[in-house]
Amino acid sequence: MSDPATPTREACWREIEELHAFFVAWYTGQAEDFERMEAAIAPDFEMVTPDGDRLDRGAVLGTVRAGRGKHDPGTFDIEIRNVDLLEAGDGYAVARYEEWQTAPDGGDGRLSTVVFRPNEDAPGGLAWVTVHETWLDRSE
Repeated sequence: MSDPATPTREACWREIEELHAFFVAWYTGQAEDFERMEAAIAPDFEMVTPDGDRLDRGAVLGTVRAGRGKHDPGTFDIEIRNVDLLEAGDGYAVARYEEWQTAPDGGDGRLSTVVFRPNEDAPGGLAWVTVHETWLDRSE
């Protein structure tokens, strides 16, 4: 039996899938409630973008909030592939996954590494603490 303070691969995969489903709904104007995003990321959240920019929680929330409806429904999608639980312990998990985006202007892929912390107030029971993304070649 697993320790509830140690996130499982399945819990990480589910949270990654669900947050990215929110992104698709948000960016296509089909989601109206931003609370899912705000509740999912930790107060000390930081992101390193594929271009190497470091963004804090406020910058990420502002960027996502401003992007609502930037794509027409059905024209933007995100596919999550190859979720691996790299390490998990009491109170944390480190996972890596591929994120493949398709949009009207083309698409791109990112290899992302995320650190989660259990949080009963977060939508999937996990708070996003940090994400580091690296560009992937679209031919993969």
